[in-house]
Amino acid sequence: MTSPNELYPGSGSPAQPENEPILDGFAERLIRHKARQLARLPGFTWSDRDCIEQELRLKLLKHAASYDPQQGHRHAFVTALVQRQAANVLRAKRAEKRDHRHVHSLSAVVAADKEEGPVVLADTISRRHLDARLGRATREEHELAALAMDVHDVIASLPPELGELARRLKTDSLSQIARDLGIPRTTLADRVRKLRRYFEQAGLRDYL
Repeated sequence: MTSPNELYPGSGSPAQPENEPILDGFAERLIRHKARQLARLPGFTWSDRDCIEQELRLKLLKHAASYDPQQGHRHAFVTALVQRQAANVLRAKRAEKRDHRHVHSLSAVVAADKEEGPVVLADTISRRHLDARLGRATREEHELAALAMDVHDVIASLPPELGELARRLKTDSLSQIARDLGIPRTTLADRVRKLRRYFEQAGLRDYL
């Protein structure tokens, strides 16, 4: 397993100069990492990695001029753009897989039982798949996996102090964290606000 330090070396360093190319070492590592993640998901193959990487690079180059160092760290900007485009690639692949020629009504009769009578399609599929088809499911399994990967990427790109806070927030209360760190709740609240901005910039506003 790739460690955060290997994938994001120097992620807690000061902001980079504005004139530095957007496709720097950090961006290239993130793009390769995200392409590998997508290539492991249903609907993709390992040979799709190069095409995915190219799409992510083009997205980053297209929007490079919109980076404002006053709005946040360069790495957060790059992470947000790459993750949004990766999500677009995933949505496009899912849409491509939908073949309306093979869509059947849930009320279609698929079998007949002497005692129970006709058996309709809705009776033959699991509750999870039925909920997903009717729009009741919040996220499919591979979407949850992609979300977990995105959260991991953001946490790995944070300054050490905020990265540790993000990991602690998964299991501990603010009061417990403040006690353990020996800092006032107000100081911890400031750190949480900074942490929230990183997640918002990465398109994960609702995670925290």
